[in-house]
Amino acid sequence: MPAIYTTEWYEALKDLLNRNPDLEKNAPPGTYNILAEIIGDPRSPYLAAGERRNFVIRFEAGKCAEYREVAEAPSRKGFDFIFEVPAPVFEGVAAGVIDLVDAGLKGLIKITGDMRILIRHAELVNVLYRVYATEVETAWPKGKPASAADVLTTAQ
Repeated sequence: MPAIYTTEWYEALKDLLNRNPDLEKNAPPGTYNILAEIIGDPRSPYLAAGERRNFVIRFEAGKCAEYREVAEAPSRKGFDFIFEVPAPVFEGVAAGVIDLVDAGLKGLIKITGDMRILIRHAELVNVLYRVYATEVETAWPKGKPASAADVLTTAQ
């Protein structure tokens, strides 16, 4: 069972995404390049304030062709979507205690890109959430978030 924020964990996610028939069925046609920025926060036991993790994710024809961490944030040009996610929110989604769609609607996740595509392919977002929250086995060496309140209201 790989630990959150490790290369092995991201590889397991990519593998699960590519084995999930609902992903391919619900994905928009074509290629989509995504930049995900996980922003450190004092409420996170994994990513301190000031730290960032940047991920380049590429979907092609309903498959996850790339999911990798990059040391430096790349230029935002060329990305169809950019997600800026505070670490405690990302960890809550991965632990299954924060709903991905709800977090986006409440403004907990900053999304840059054509929202019409996300709305049109809402089931794809649900599939992604299910993989993160329930299918990938995650080790939590510094503790697993127990609830949304635990993630969002821990003293700073």
